[in-house]
Amino acid sequence: MSQNSFKSHILPAVIQSLIIAIVRLFTIPWHIWYGAMLRLSEKRTAPKSDSEKSSEFPVFEWFKSLWDATIFLAWFVSILIAIGTFLSIVSWSFMGAISAAIGVLISGYFSVILMSLAKETLILVLSIALNVEQISKSKGQPNPSSNDGSVVPN
Repeated sequence: MSQNSFKSHILPAVIQSLIIAIVRLFTIPWHIWYGAMLRLSEKRTAPKSDSEKSSEFPVFEWFKSLWDATIFLAWFVSILIAIGTFLSIVSWSFMGAISAAIGVLISGYFSVILMSLAKETLILVLSIALNVEQISKSKGQPNPSSNDGSVVPN
């Protein structure tokens, strides 16, 4: 790599690194929360399709929706906890109460990142398990072109 090539790529790489490490850290909780809100809203307003009604894994679908609901409600619960924290500490120290309430709000804002990570991890594990189950079932399916019920070879 030439010296000019290095110099032309170092500044854009540093800027992109700062955007990913700092700016994205503060904007990703909003995107996660907003996405959960949109999915819940669409689920509420959309008519039930035949594929949803006849889902082979209704608990799995409920589980994904439950995580979205938990992510969506996290900020509201954090606000209530911050108010309760403020009211319970304000009689001892006003600045301490403000600090504690702000700490709760900051923790609540970033908590959706951990919730989303847990949701994605669990859904990934469950999806793998469901796919393995479907593959194992499909290996033992009878051959439809045969009248003797023989199993389809792989």
